[in-house]
Amino acid sequence: MKLQFLIIFFLFLSKIEGQGGWTKEKGDLFAKVDLSIFSANKYYTPSGTELNTAKFNQTSINFYGEYGWKERLTLIASMPLLRKNSFETSESVYGVGDLRLELKYRLLKNFPLAISIGPELPIGRSNAFAANKINTQDKINLPTGDGEFNVWTTLAASGSIGKFYSSVYTSYNYRTKYKGLDFRDLYQFGFEVGVNPIGELWLNTKIKAQFSVGESKHAELGFVRGDATTYTLLSLEAFYKINKKIGFSATLLSGGEFIVPFQNIYIAPYFSFGVIYENKK
Repeated sequence: MKLQFLIIFFLFLSKIEGQGGWTKEKGDLFAKVDLSIFSANKYYTPSGTELNTAKFNQTSINFYGEYGWKERLTLIASMPLLRKNSFETSESVYGVGDLRLELKYRLLKNFPLAISIGPELPIGRSNAFAANKINTQDKINLPTGDGEFNVWTTLAASGSIGKFYSSVYTSYNYRTKYKGLDFRDLYQFGFEVGVNPIGELWLNTKIKAQFSVGESKHAELGFVRGDATTYTLLSLEAFYKINKKIGFSATLLSGGEFIVPFQNIYIAPYFSFGVIYENKK
């Protein structure tokens, strides 16, 4: 089969960024840039069938930032600044990912409970064709963005005791259309627990499960644009501050089917390394 007719969707795995009930103090800034490297040949179809394929590789430089705009109100931005996609049988394609902008409001002054609204703008490459290494006339689509506008709504609560903290959240993703084809909405549940065992070292673990809403109206979206992608992801992270403003993080992320089965996703353990900047007024 010509690769130009074989268009496979893969999940652009990203770290499970913290979703908590806390907001930044006015004028406070937190920013993180990380490098992640992902490689997998295990693909789960939209029906959940496991397949072994040519190895898919992705390298990403990602940005995540929070800014305390007003009391109890935080601005959040996140996006892949550069993404490189390829199969072991194809050339590589490059591009930015989609931009997510979020406004987070703390509902209660004396308890960390917050709601956020986060539109995701389709600024990434919705089509990026990579040529086959042997026959350059054959091409496969490895987009760096999904091509559709969507909106995340998140409710999160947090608490802390001594050197321990925890957060729980739920999110709903209202998805729209790509070239007139309707996506199915998604929803997530997540939990995080962390500890400060010594000095400036923090450790945390996060779990996130994603589910799909309703039945597919357009089966072709399942492969091309990530319609109805479901998964359970688990991450372990270590974060260390070398001074008041600069820190480093290392994250291991993997997945399992103990909450929701894999559907429409490439999956494998992967690592990331990040640099963090924090400025408190």
